[in-house]
Amino acid sequence: MPHHFLEGFENKWTLVRETSSSQKFRVKTPDDHTFALDIHYTIGKMLTVNVVFMGKKENLSKNIINPVLDELGRIAIKHRDYAVIDYTLACTDELFDGNFTIDEKDRLIRKL
Repeated sequence: MPHHFLEGFENKWTLVRETSSSQKFRVKTPDDHTFALDIHYTIGKMLTVNVVFMGKKENLSKNIINPVLDELGRIAIKHRDYAVIDYTLACTDELFDGNFTIDEKDRLIRKL
């Protein structure tokens, strides 16, 4: 499904996965920086986001991250009237998307 709210952005946003209460994006900036954003649409006025920058901390500046956060704000407002983005920022050399299957035997033992 196309996400028309991403049109006109300075950065290239690619949807990795989506649920009713979250979205995960990869973002590529015009100067070839990469971010991973895991957005959790919570109740209230605060959006919770995990932001990962692919690169060294010393290579990250406000000029790089602020346009990404501005566009994130536009996405957030399309979902709800959010006022604050509560985010955690990490820097890494590599990004990996994975899934971990919870062991069925363990689930039975713990009665989950």
